[in-house]
Amino acid sequence: MPFPGDSTRPARAECRLVSDSNPSASFRLTPRHWAALAVSVLPLVLYAFSSREGDLPLYFRTARAFLDGAVPNRDFRFEYPPYALLWFVPATWAGGDLRGFVLAFGLQLTLFDAFIKWLLLSEGVRRWGTSWRAWAPLGAYFVVSWIQSVHYLKRYDLIPAALALAALVALMRGREGWAGAALAVGTVTKLYPAVLVPVALAVAWRRGSKPTRALVTGLVAGVLPLVPLSLVWPWWQFASFHVERGLQVEAFSAGLLWAAHQLGLADVQWVHAPASYELHGAAAETVRAITRQVWVAGSLLAAAVSVRAAWRRPPVQVEDVARLALVPLTAFVILNPVLSPQYLIWLTGAAALALLSGAVGPSVVLLVAAAITRGLFAGSTYRTGWQPSFTLLLLARNAMVLFAGLAWARELWRWGSPGAAPLPGPKDAPLRTPRA
Repeated sequence: MPFPGDSTRPARAECRLVSDSNPSASFRLTPRHWAALAVSVLPLVLYAFSSREGDLPLYFRTARAFLDGAVPNRDFRFEYPPYALLWFVPATWAGGDLRGFVLAFGLQLTLFDAFIKWLLLSEGVRRWGTSWRAWAPLGAYFVVSWIQSVHYLKRYDLIPAALALAALVALMRGREGWAGAALAVGTVTKLYPAVLVPVALAVAWRRGSKPTRALVTGLVAGVLPLVPLSLVWPWWQFASFHVERGLQVEAFSAGLLWAAHQLGLADVQWVHAPASYELHGAAAETVRAITRQVWVAGSLLAAAVSVRAAWRRPPVQVEDVARLALVPLTAFVILNPVLSPQYLIWLTGAAALALLSGAVGPSVVLLVAAAITRGLFAGSTYRTGWQPSFTLLLLARNAMVLFAGLAWARELWRWGSPGAAPLPGPKDAPLRTPRA
């Protein structure tokens, strides 16, 4: 069903491929593709259904309280945006107890994992047909998601990540209304997809008034339920919890401060706070205040860079819009005073799409950084304070994320400039022509 105002009718997964060796062919996933997709999903199923709980007990308790009649942020603290309950409540109702919830929620996350991988494989085949490069996004994402499984399948960040990636793909398929709806639902589920809204608006605006209206309609439709919800639930109070959070130990500035502490240059304490481990002390408070200002300014600047690039040279291929998204997303993550391990999940889908053409270095660096994140928690010192070896690993991980973000920002800054490189990809890369 088309969203009102979408610039193209939803069509079957089909496009015209133009190349020297294959002048015309139809996109279609073959049995080999479906088999590869199944192989990429099945290894994670066992972990999704394992007894390891992660953050799942918190999700279960809040949803159980809601089902018992309690009002979030009035009768109990709910630290997530309101749509998070859309994903917690059904699994709680279906599962009954905590063990049943783990199984039901694991099934839900497995389906979202399969959806992301299907998107990556489909876009790869659309873009490159039978070339080996069509497999690059799926292959890279499979490896990284498997390594990240300890937080990839035990926290709910996979859900908004799937919505954000679906929004980017829908935007490039000319389905602006659905892109807006996905961004809106993702934002009210985990907040961070909001940084992609300016980029999406710039892309739609360059296409004309009809796509812009469709995108705005989708955005409004996605957040409209918040209006009646406000009458019975102070859902906006979730933000106060995050405003009060301290400097999380995994953050970029926290890693530098902890390294200074180990060198005897700063006096800070490693403290178990309600939601994470944080650095406390006078020096930590000063760094936290500065980090917040840099985070806000850096995120706005990154969004401006992407909007400028989208306006000067509208994206043609799906990897173009992935790069447009990665600049504000990476800034939002790496400059944040709170940087939980699952935040890298927000970046890996778009980074995998960016492997389809152009420079692959930033994507490879980002994906490796996401993979080595698990190593930060391999030792027992996370509860008492990292030893120098883990501190160095954290500094390396954060430097890699920052490097990838700066590399993408530099590429976008040159888009549309005189003498800038043409659109990435060789002349025989498949070109997409949406069906009318």
